[in-house]
Amino acid sequence: MPSSNVGLLIGDIGGTNARLQLWSIYPSLHNVFRSTYRTFDYNSLGEIIKRFIVDSSTCLKISKAVLAVCGPIYNKRRSNDPNNVVMRDGSRWLHQHADQVEIESGMERGSLLFLNDFEAIGYSVAALHDQKSSASCKPENIIVLHSGEVKYSAPCACLGAGTGLGACYLVPRLDTQQYAVYPSEAGMTQTFCPKSDDEWALLKYIRENSNDPFLEIERFVSGPAFVEFIDFFSKHKNIQLLPTLDHELKNASKDEGPAIIAQHAQRGDELCLMVVDLFLDIFGRTLGTAAQTFLPYSGLYIVGGILPKLAWRLKDRNLIVKSYLDQGDKMSETVARIPLLLIDDDDLGLKGCLYAVSTSGILLSQD
Repeated sequence: MPSSNVGLLIGDIGGTNARLQLWSIYPSLHNVFRSTYRTFDYNSLGEIIKRFIVDSSTCLKISKAVLAVCGPIYNKRRSNDPNNVVMRDGSRWLHQHADQVEIESGMERGSLLFLNDFEAIGYSVAALHDQKSSASCKPENIIVLHSGEVKYSAPCACLGAGTGLGACYLVPRLDTQQYAVYPSEAGMTQTFCPKSDDEWALLKYIRENSNDPFLEIERFVSGPAFVEFIDFFSKHKNIQLLPTLDHELKNASKDEGPAIIAQHAQRGDELCLMVVDLFLDIFGRTLGTAAQTFLPYSGLYIVGGILPKLAWRLKDRNLIVKSYLDQGDKMSETVARIPLLLIDDDDLGLKGCLYAVSTSGILLSQD
C-alpha cells in the first residue's frame, strides 16, 4: 500500500517569480501549501526549494517534483537557459541540473523532472480540451479577442510575453481525445521586421547598445523591451521623461520598470503611451507570424503577465488585434480564420505541471 505521507512538488520558475505548490498524493490529490518567491533574491533554484520546504513545515516526503523552467530541456533533467534570472548584484544563475538542485534542496536523487515553461503552459491548454481532466488543471479567465473560425481537433498554439517571449504548440493525438504538447523557442528567432523609419531607428539603437549582433524577437516583445523603448523614444524624439517617472525608473529594479511605464501610460504620459502602443503593435504582428507558422485553427492563446495589465489600452484602442490581422494581401484572410484568445491566469504553468503529472502515470508509479 502507498504511504499516506507522500508529497508532490510542482513549480513554475520564471525570470521574476518562482511559484511553488505542495500537493499530498494520498488518499486523494489535494493542495496543502503554496508560496511565491522573487527569483532575484536567491542564488539558485535549489535555494528557493529549500526555503519553500522549510516554509511549508511539511511532514510529507516529496517523492516527485515537476518544475517548469525556461529554455530547452534535456532528458527532463537539465535546463539549458537560466539566463533570464538576474540577481540583485547583476549576476545570473548557473545552468541548472536536476542532480545539483536535488542535492542543494535536500530532495531525493532522481525525484526532480523539468518541463520547459511554455510546455507546462501548453499542458494546461491541453487540459482545457480534455473533458476528463480535473478543473484544477484547466485555465481560467479566457477572453476572446478575435473569434475566427474554430476548427476542433486542429492544432493550438500559445505565445506569451513576460520576462522573455515564450511559445509552444499542441497537436491532437490520433489515438485519444487529448493533445500532445511540444515546446518551441520561437521567441529566440531573429524575426523583427521594421515597418517605419522610427522602427528602423529603434533597431539600429538596440543593435548599437547590444553586445550581441543577434537580436531575438523577444528583445522587442517582452517586459525588458519597455525600458529599451522608452530610452529610445526619449533620445530619438528628444522628449524628456517627467521628473516623477524618471525618479521611479532610476530607483526601480529591472523587472519593476515595465509596470511603472505601463502605469504612467494609463495616466496619459505621452512617452509611455508611445512605448505601450509600439509594444502592442509589434506583439500583434508577432502573433500573426505565429498564426502562419503553426496554423492553430483551434486557437492561438496569448499568455504571460504583461497583456492582462494592458487591458485598459485594448479597450481604448485594440491595436494588437489590428496588427494581428494585418498580414498582407496573401495571408490576412488565412490569419483572420484563426481564433485569438487571451488567458489571464497566473497559475497556468502550475496547472500544466499538474496535468502533465496526472496524465503521465508518475503518481501511479509511487510505492
